[in-house]
Amino acid sequence: MKTSRLNFAALAAVALVAFAAVNARAQQSESKYANATIVVATTRDGEEGLHFATRNCSGTLSGTGIFVDFGDGCWAWNTGGGVPRSMFARMGTDKISFRHNNDDYVITDAATVKRARDLFAPIGEIMQQEQDLGAKQRALGAKQRDLGEQEREVKVRVPDMSSDFAKVEADAKRLATQGGTQSDLGDLQSELGDLQSRIGDLQSQAGDMQSKVGDQQSVLGDQQSRLGEQQSALSKRAEGLAKDDVAKLNALLDDAVRNGTAHKH
Repeated sequence: MKTSRLNFAALAAVALVAFAAVNARAQQSESKYANATIVVATTRDGEEGLHFATRNCSGTLSGTGIFVDFGDGCWAWNTGGGVPRSMFARMGTDKISFRHNNDDYVITDAATVKRARDLFAPIGEIMQQEQDLGAKQRALGAKQRDLGEQEREVKVRVPDMSSDFAKVEADAKRLATQGGTQSDLGDLQSELGDLQSRIGDLQSQAGDMQSKVGDQQSVLGDQQSRLGEQQSALSKRAEGLAKDDVAKLNALLDDAVRNGTAHKH
């Protein structure tokens, strides 16, 4: 019984360590944007487009649009309407600074700040997935470039045929000086044909090797295409979430102004 208890304790310890490792990885994944300042803006009334400038990016989004920045890149979408206009909100971990009816406000209520930031957590996850896909695409691109170089540098072992060429050259010179019968010419043509056939075989080998590299290129191309489709699907999903989240954030900020949670800055 003593051995059994020791085994159980050891198994329990292993299980706890494994759970801690998995939990640590999950927290690490979830915390990528946990402390990031989230900037959300929409096209301003009376302006031709949305002008945005943050530490990492700047630009103009024509028409009605949404801009979201998590501190390490820009995500901007043109939308077909239904998005609150004239919004600019900067959400830190401890406060939200925003404009409302041309006045500047700040929210420091922890629960309200958390609710606002949690709205955009799913978009943060999608952004991370898009970055991961981008890294995979870059890695595939590097492999494709390497294969392209391999394809251009394909070489086959060429046997020494110099003596065969020398014999053909000598026979041709002899016929040129002495003349040749139909049989002599046939022999010369046969020698030339044999050399051409051997060279053709070598070309075929090189072609087969290039074809194999080309097949690998095709496989990588298919993988790139699938990653591109995933990127497109993620972008569409993020756009839909962004439109919903901006509307919810707008309502949350309106409520905060009405109930006094937001204070003029």
